[in-house]
Amino acid sequence: MDFREMTYITTVADCGSITAAARRLYISQPSLSAIVSKVEKEAGAKLFERKNYPLTLTYAGEKYVETARRILALSDNLRHELMDITGGEKGLIRLGIPTERAGYMLPRVLKRFREQYPGIEVRLSEAKSDELAGQLERDEIRFYIIPGRKEELPSGLKAERIYQEKLILVAGAGTVTEDMIKEGTEDMVRLERLKNETFILLRRGHAIRRKTDDVLRRHGAVPARIMELSSCISAVQLADAGLGVTIVPERTVEVLGGAERFCCYRYEEEPDQWDVNAVYKEDTYLDRAERCLIDLMKEAFS
Repeated sequence: MDFREMTYITTVADCGSITAAARRLYISQPSLSAIVSKVEKEAGAKLFERKNYPLTLTYAGEKYVETARRILALSDNLRHELMDITGGEKGLIRLGIPTERAGYMLPRVLKRFREQYPGIEVRLSEAKSDELAGQLERDEIRFYIIPGRKEELPSGLKAERIYQEKLILVAGAGTVTEDMIKEGTEDMVRLERLKNETFILLRRGHAIRRKTDDVLRRHGAVPARIMELSSCISAVQLADAGLGVTIVPERTVEVLGGAERFCCYRYEEEPDQWDVNAVYKEDTYLDRAERCLIDLMKEAFS
């Protein structure tokens, strides 16, 4: 049993297919099949139920993959500790981040990071929140950037706050009328009175979709119509064109030129906020380069 074989077996388990795993691993399908058979022969037990599609793990396979993941994670931690001992001149950071958040967070920190660690490669994985959580579980990334509450994380994960971010409602000019504004305020919209409007929401799997669903549920606001897409920037632009209303992070509006360009409202007595966190496994050893990248984000956005 070696690290390469453990990586191959866990990848087959993740993909549910030897063919798909071979593509991910950049080896031929017959070669990977032979390695799986070799490991099963040495283990004296079948690891996969080949009659099922996608492939499923046998009980022995579950034990193998569970242990292999722990061993690979320990090996990865050791590699990062040794990088610190030797000065961290070369290495790799595997970072997960939602696509749009990458667009407005990373340009402000990566240049400074490369000045301090020119030999460290930052390899990005851009995906939805739910997909990033799965990648972390499979150790495909070391940590990821995500908004939300620490209490909502699965056990075994640690969230380190980078900065706090406001959430706002954006609508087109004339969409929110005076009768929709709470008495005694100028900018607090009553969500339940927008029930006849189209709500522009991100597709499920995005953190902002879970947050918006929770907000609407708490306010008893059931949208008459929903438009789903994959971009907060597109949601703001469509809302500004009068095609509906949307709830987005304030930073999305800043990217598009600032709140003064749009009709923006709050929907709570106090501004609604969430933490943007760096999330990683509790037993992960963050080396100096990884810690530097997170600290640069805190400095740039806090």
